[in-house]
Amino acid sequence: MSKYLIKSYEPGFEEEQVKVGSEVVKNWVWPYQYDLESLKNRYSSPDFDPETALFCFKDDKLIGFTSATIGVQEGVIGPSVKRGDQLGASLALPRVLHNDKVAGDLLMEKILEVLESKNVPFIQARASIMHTNSIELARKWGFKEHKEYPLGYKLYFHYVLEKGKIEDKTDDVERFNSELDITDCAISVSNFFKVSKEKARKDILEIDSSDDLVSHLVIRKDGKLEGYCYALPNSLNKDIIASFHLEASNGEYLRQLLVHVIDDCLEKGGKYFLVDVIGELLKFKNVFTNLGFDKVATWGIFEKVLS
Repeated sequence: MSKYLIKSYEPGFEEEQVKVGSEVVKNWVWPYQYDLESLKNRYSSPDFDPETALFCFKDDKLIGFTSATIGVQEGVIGPSVKRGDQLGASLALPRVLHNDKVAGDLLMEKILEVLESKNVPFIQARASIMHTNSIELARKWGFKEHKEYPLGYKLYFHYVLEKGKIEDKTDDVERFNSELDITDCAISVSNFFKVSKEKARKDILEIDSSDDLVSHLVIRKDGKLEGYCYALPNSLNKDIIASFHLEASNGEYLRQLLVHVIDDCLEKGGKYFLVDVIGELLKFKNVFTNLGFDKVATWGIFEKVLS
């Protein structure tokens, strides 16, 4: 009979964690995980609590892990897990080889026990159908979808690039010009990601000078920014290119941006162009489907109240 063992973080777990994580995410429509250097930096931080990083071993081999961070952090969408004076926890749901449900349940049971012992009032976790079993697991352990989170939920749509170029006009699209566009684009990114304008400006300029940049586009009318987009490849799978930021004031401008980015993706190579359809973009879902995009995943915030 297989023997399972849950351990808190110990120095030396990082390399196996990267191997297990890489295997778990390899077929996700948007694979993401910490690399070895990022893990070492995270675990060496003075704020890191080893009790909140858990690892599941089966017959002495690492097969899964989970972790939580208590308090305010810079998340994908700005500062997170704070409600009034209450500091909650952000939970990375278990990633487990071969969808081992026993390991997933053991990790969830232990991490909830740890967070309760630290008097955490509530927990937020990101779940997606691309992360096998994560939505089922979250609901099983008492998490409920939390649509009031800054941007609620999102859909992933992708365009298979072997379909080729879309023959359509993009007359209003221009290449990003840092001198002309940086101020307005920084405001756009700042408002969308809930970060400071200074950080948004810094991030945009770094992206614009990146060797990996695939596309960086704006639409202006009468001097006003009406559309903005930049796209880069996934760090783990360069065949997947995604819009890391996409905004448009109407469906026509959105269509033009998408058509132009697809052209840029075809020039750079890759197999798929992926878009997070989130926030105000959700009302333009028909624009994506009319251009030949396919819905490939959903993503949402789930929350569990502990006290």
